[in-house]
Amino acid sequence: MTTAASAPTACLVRAPREDARLRLFCFHHAGGGASFFAPWPARVAPGIDVLPVQLPGRESRFREPRFHDAGALIEVLERELAPWLDRPYALYGHSMGALVAFALAAARMRGGGRAPLMLFVGAYAAPHLTPPLPPADRYTDAELARFLVDIGGLNPQFLGRDDWLRALLPIVRDDLRICAGHRRAGLPDPDDDTARLPLDIHAFAGEDDRLVDPDAVRSWERYARRFRMSTVPGGHFFPRERPRPFFDVINRSLAGLVAEPGGRPGEPG
Repeated sequence: MTTAASAPTACLVRAPREDARLRLFCFHHAGGGASFFAPWPARVAPGIDVLPVQLPGRESRFREPRFHDAGALIEVLERELAPWLDRPYALYGHSMGALVAFALAAARMRGGGRAPLMLFVGAYAAPHLTPPLPPADRYTDAELARFLVDIGGLNPQFLGRDDWLRALLPIVRDDLRICAGHRRAGLPDPDDDTARLPLDIHAFAGEDDRLVDPDAVRSWERYARRFRMSTVPGGHFFPRERPRPFFDVINRSLAGLVAEPGGRPGEPG
């Protein structure tokens, strides 16, 4: 993965490829960063340009103020990513990133912008359900760290590293505020058929996810024009824990997107 210096905007870790048949913008989980997607370019189908989105306040952008309001975050992402959404693209969001990706797609489509060929959502409940992640201030630092270990988001060796946790946990808490306030991002009402977006969604759930039940992930169907659900081996972070089964499925879906003439999504395999 190249550095942010070569990127056309701060939220991309590198410049998009001009020769790609499809751009895949990827949004990370709460407390995470774009490095979560570092292995993806070597695993996805040829012709797919994997573009991890780096939110401020972490990794290469650690000196920048973090967002804690979902509406403000989406407004900035839509503006900064707009020049790169001018050709066929898809979005993948993992955990909190699923919410961010969906809100971005909704904002783009409401404004008359080009729609994604597919919204991929992983390990997150549909927006009308209670957010699966806890409120930002429910746990003490020790309890929050243990929660992250339990869902596979933190190596247990860091439990005794107070200096490291003091750097990580404020990032996690601000991301949890984004999740808790997601309704301020202007998401469509799943009960209002007139507000339904012509959006195709492919949802992924981990078989052993201790945080998000597959039925909660399946509820994304209420927001979709066409919907597919895939349950894959692994826990909450299945792309990292059990990558091969996940990439077998998503690569078939991506191949279907690029195979269709005129940019229409194909039927995922």
